[in-house]
Formats: sequence, structure tokens, C-alpha cells
Amino acid sequence: MESFSSQVKEYLAERCLEELGIGEKNKVKWKECCGKSFLRAVFLFLAKEETEGCVLTSTRESFLEIIEYALIQLFDTEAVIYRKEGGKKVKLVLPAGERARFLKRTKPATDGCERCLLLFVRAAFLSCGTVLDPMKGYHASFRTEDIESAEELYEHLLAFGVEAKTTLDEKGFLVYMKDSTKIEDLLSLVGAQKFALELMNSKIEKSIRGDINRRQNFDGANMQKSINGAIHVIESIRFLERKGVLTTLSEPLQKAAKLRLSFPEVSLSELCHRSEEEITKSGLNHRLQKLCALAEKLKKEEVE
Repeated sequence: MESFSSQVKEYLAERCLEELGIGEKNKVKWKECCGKSFLRAVFLFLAKEETEGCVLTSTRESFLEIIEYALIQLFDTEAVIYRKEGGKKVKLVLPAGERARFLKRTKPATDGCERCLLLFVRAAFLSCGTVLDPMKGYHASFRTEDIESAEELYEHLLAFGVEAKTTLDEKGFLVYMKDSTKIEDLLSLVGAQKFALELMNSKIEKSIRGDINRRQNFDGANMQKSINGAIHVIESIRFLERKGVLTTLSEPLQKAAKLRLSFPEVSLSELCHRSEEEITKSGLNHRLQKLCALAEKLKKEEVE
């Protein structure tokens, strides 16, 4: 089964294909500035200069087809897409040095329309982004190789009110967010609203489950406390019986002792209902605690 992140990327790639209208007539296509903004992010975050040329690698062939189509339409530039036999990754190869040349001839997304910013962030996510399954936790990130590209992405996210954090590790620069609300905003921004809703639903489900667990733990703790209390009272009454003290006590205390021994498993509230006389929960508890106190006193006297 595909990961949550892969599902989001597959959905976004399909959305790009629909918006571009590839293979269909009379479809609304991206403006030139939007296409250039999309490609700028791709070359910033995905393209690498290797011995065979400028290489863009992805496990998603549909994503590379979108890039190829945009390159032909906007720059009349053709690239070669090929898949290594038996491999999962697909490559799109352009002439060497194309990454630097391309970034020079495309302006930052901020110079275009608002959709330019949106498509820049979407392309960045498709190129180097990832988002954790919300049932496991909340984390979305973009990994870049240089500080300039990380800063450009950070500024574009901030323009939409999506505040991220940046850090440096052994693999490069990371632009990330751990706040679920910000991740929801990110998913909605790039056009994956259905997954933003999934995240919201998972939060609600987690909250309900947590509430249920807290109540069960609370009820369980209370139940165990009641059981331990009842055991202590019964042990005290048995001790008083063995010492021949119980029959010397007042009638109310003897009745309370007999009631607890007759129904050792029920709660204090239930004991009150089982009593022949009308008595409150606090009244019955008071009598039982007097029996316990008397037993403790006799035990101490024995020790002394």
C-alpha cells in the first residue's frame, strides 16, 4: 500500500495533468508565468548535474511527463525520459549545465501572479517534499541542498501564512513543520484539500480515542481503588471476628460488618441499597472505617 505522502503526490500529479489539459482540447492551461514558476521549483529542488547531463529523477513518471510537457511548451526544450529496467526510478535527462541556465532565465515566483506562488510550492512538494501519515504523527518537510533554495521556499510559504522552520543536518537543509494546522494549510495550498480533510478527521478521531482511553483509565483506577478499599475493610472485619470483638460492638457497627461480608464485591452505593435500614453512602463508609480503625488499634496493641 502506498504511503500517505505518495498518495498526496500521486493526486497532485494527476491534478497538474488535468490543469494543463494534456491530451485534451479546450482545457484551461497554466499561464506562461505559472509554468515557469513550476519549472523553477523543479530545477531548484530536483535537478542535479551528473556525468550524463542535467538529470531529474522521480519514482513518478507522470511528474516527469508534466515537466517534459512544460519544457516543450515554454522553452521548446526536449528531454529524454527513460526507466532503468527493473528499477523503480525514472529519469529525465537534459544537456549538461541546463539547471544553472534554466534558473537564470526564469524569474522567482514572486514576480508573477498568486498562482505562480502556489505552483512553485506544489512543484517543490512533488520534488522534495514529504508528509507523515497523520495517524502516526504530524510532520511535513522539504529537503534542499543549499540555503538559497531553502530560503526561497520559506519565503513563498510565508507569503501564504504557512510558517515553517528551517534546520541543517548531515543531508542538507530542511524546511519543515510539525503543527497539524500548518500542515493542513500546506496541503490545501498545494491543491490537496481532500488530504487536508483526512488530517482533520484523524485529529478528531485521535481526540475521541484519547478521551475514551482517559475515561477508561480513570474508571479503571477508581474501580481498583474501590476493590482495594473493600478488601481492606473485609480483612479488618475478619480480624475483629477472630478476636471475638465484633459481637461486643454496637448494633450499627455489627450490621455494617455483616452487610459488607454478605456482599463483598459490590460498591458502597450498592451496599446502601442492599441495607435493611436507610443509610447514606457517607454514613455507611463512616461505620466501616470505624471498624478498620478499631482493627488497626488492636493490631498495634498486639505488637507492643
